[in-house]
Amino acid sequence: MRRLRLGLLGTGLAPRKLYLPAFEQLRSRIELVACANRRRKKAVEYARLAGIPRVVGSAEELFALADIDAVLISLPIDLQPAYVLAALAAGKAVLSEKPVGPSLAGARALVRRAKRFDPPWLVGENFAFMPHVTRLAEWVKAGRLGNVRLAEATQMTVMDARNPYFHTPWRKKPGHLGGFVADAGVHLACALRRALGAPTAVKSFAAQFERTLPPLDTVVATLSFESGALGTWRSCFSAQREGPMLCLYGSRANAELFYDRAVLTDHRGKATTVKPRVNSFAAEFSHFADMVLRGKPAAYTPEEALLDLGIMDRIIRAGIPVLRER
Repeated sequence: MRRLRLGLLGTGLAPRKLYLPAFEQLRSRIELVACANRRRKKAVEYARLAGIPRVVGSAEELFALADIDAVLISLPIDLQPAYVLAALAAGKAVLSEKPVGPSLAGARALVRRAKRFDPPWLVGENFAFMPHVTRLAEWVKAGRLGNVRLAEATQMTVMDARNPYFHTPWRKKPGHLGGFVADAGVHLACALRRALGAPTAVKSFAAQFERTLPPLDTVVATLSFESGALGTWRSCFSAQREGPMLCLYGSRANAELFYDRAVLTDHRGKATTVKPRVNSFAAEFSHFADMVLRGKPAAYTPEEALLDLGIMDRIIRAGIPVLRER
């Protein structure tokens, strides 16, 4: 089978740090045909790094190319919807970055309007392609934990000048819901929802401790689920913590989810560890190629992406402000 002929719109930090290793693994599956960026110099630099033969001057020029099947759109979240729709209207399949939209209302409108077009569209949630995230959900559904009583979801890292994502201009002045809390939070929301479903009730507090992290950097929430399980959610981008991002406590066993593994420990202390052997971005891109070239249904639909953004919307909007900055 021929390779997927892919064009890239946006050649910033994620394409450099996250996509390049995946493209290297997928040379037999994906052909990088052309790229474009608002700043042509950045597109030319990326083309050299990735071995892309052509740099074009605009999104419109990229979408008009007859020799590409699909585009990968990696732009500021508030700009993406218009380009997603333009690419679909041009007959190109689309892989776009998460979150699915800059706000829940905007994302709903995008998903609704995208249904008018035939080409496939995948929202790039790499957590949906992590085998250990899938295994965690399978443990819950198979009853390995017994009845889940409590869930603890935690994201904590210091987002400052030492982190390259801190310097992204559109993250410094976010035009999307919740800044880093939502941008990163949809990953954890995906894992939590796949394990327990979306929460049925949310109560939270929110704060902005660092003025460099608008509009907030910290949210603490309590959650309840249809199963009867209760949960907590902690997002903080102005403090540091090492440990699992998700803990599930059940009547028979407990489970922990880390970025690089999942661990199931029964109440006798016997542990089962699952470590992925795949690059989640390579798995995501390979699946996208199957969607476009083989007609495979999406393993992560825009509607699921909407659910995950909806979880973050509820957590953030339910937040009672307790402190703006310190």
